[in-house]
Amino acid sequence: MSKDIMQVLTQATVDVALAGRVLGIGKNAAYRAREAGEIPSIKVGGRYRVPTSKLREMLGLPAHEAPREPGLTPPIVA
Repeated sequence: MSKDIMQVLTQATVDVALAGRVLGIGKNAAYRAREAGEIPSIKVGGRYRVPTSKLREMLGLPAHEAPREPGLTPPIVA
């Protein structure tokens, strides 16, 4: 699995350029899409971040399921 997709699956937010890469568009197109509201974003500390839950929806991936690394035990849910 690519590093970019792993970040989308395991982090709460990613930068706009990474969101563009996983969507298959260039950096400039990603920033234009963010400006147009086509890529949802929030401003954190002066920088725009893309919530990965929304990005996963755009990609047709499960909204809250994070992949497990091989050999790791699943988390215990109480």
